[in-house]
Amino acid sequence: MPYFGRKFLRLNYISIPLSKVEGNEIADGLARGGSALRFLGPEPALGVSRRDLQKRLRRWLVNQHRAQWQGLGDTQRQGRELISGPNLGTRAKFLTFNRIQSRAVTGLLTGHNTLRRHLHLLGLHDSPLCRTCGVREETSAHILSARPWPHSDMHTWAPSFWSRRILGA
Repeated sequence: MPYFGRKFLRLNYISIPLSKVEGNEIADGLARGGSALRFLGPEPALGVSRRDLQKRLRRWLVNQHRAQWQGLGDTQRQGRELISGPNLGTRAKFLTFNRIQSRAVTGLLTGHNTLRRHLHLLGLHDSPLCRTCGVREETSAHILSARPWPHSDMHTWAPSFWSRRILGA
């Protein structure tokens, strides 16, 4: 006998055939009808892990970013020369830089820096040609791609993190 506090209760078990109870038959009919309908609700019909959703969302964002990057047309000329597209590894490396390094790398990649081509476009210098070789425009791509380094005077102020390996080019 079940014990509740200080009293014992006497329970009787009575078996009722469920197929003959009218409320149960109505509930069964509604359940069958509901299971035949298409799922409607805020939760997923099947369990989906959070990690899978994050992975799919990240992949979708990278694909959208890549499509937008490739669809820029003739804009962002210098940035597109040095950056092939979105790269999570390069992004992670960039986030480890301090403020001075971030500013220098951003200037190199975008062309918004104190190299002569940019100064010439702003009307602050009369020639866009390289101050060392005088042959090509002084751009980030010219400075970074010169092998062997003909710009020895610039090497003194060019930090080591400007290498092509770190920039992902």
